[in-house]
Amino acid sequence: MEAICPVMRHKSLLLFAGAMLTVPFFAHAQVAITEIMYDLPGGSDSGREWVEVYNAGVAPIDLTKLRLNENGTNHKITAVAGGNTLSPASYAVIADDPANFRVDWSQFSGQLFDSAFSLSNDGEMIGIRDASSTEIASVSYSSGWGAGGDGNSLNRSPNDAGAFIARKPSPGAAMADSAIAPKPKAQPAPVASKTKAATKSGAKLPVVETDTATEPADFLQIAATTESSSPYQWWLAAGALALATAAAIFVARKYAKDEWDIVEE
Repeated sequence: MEAICPVMRHKSLLLFAGAMLTVPFFAHAQVAITEIMYDLPGGSDSGREWVEVYNAGVAPIDLTKLRLNENGTNHKITAVAGGNTLSPASYAVIADDPANFRVDWSQFSGQLFDSAFSLSNDGEMIGIRDASSTEIASVSYSSGWGAGGDGNSLNRSPNDAGAFIARKPSPGAAMADSAIAPKPKAQPAPVASKTKAATKSGAKLPVVETDTATEPADFLQIAATTESSSPYQWWLAAGALALATAAAIFVARKYAKDEWDIVEE
């Protein structure tokens, strides 16, 4: 039987131990954050937020050994449905409240995990860390990316290192091809025009009939009761008064002359 050199045995043990140590790290390094539902429509979203992760590696991953990090705080991950281990090329959802999640997404049948977190509607940093708090995946999302209470969620392909984009929510499944269209804004009711119709300021001119028997006082009364006080009407009334006065004087003189012309013999 061939003897094994102690030195070779020692090297073999070191290589085996090194391989065992690197396998979990390699597996954990393949976890990707693929979807973030941080702002749900329809009132308060407290307890309704969730994060989707994807195993992009070739080995199963025990998610309960990892931590969900929110702005520097690590939160435990607990299995709810589907077991602890996430298979390669598979999605899982980590929900703030699994009961609320099932109400909102009653058709969901994938792997579900529980954790304690509250995502900001303005944006913040979330990530996945291992037991030693080494960062595996992270993203600092912003409300400026979209999905702010319009029914969409932030999505990114597992193999895409670019920015997240707003898409229809697809928890536990591949990213949707399109986003939910924004609802049209309500148009304000038409305001009725309040334009005032132009009115004529002038009043109808009074019709004054000249009569030799009319007394001057009558014309003064007509002038006083005229509907409008425009200068034109006053001049008209004054002219009529002058004519009436002249006519009265003329008639009076004529009658006086006729009386003086009668001579009795």
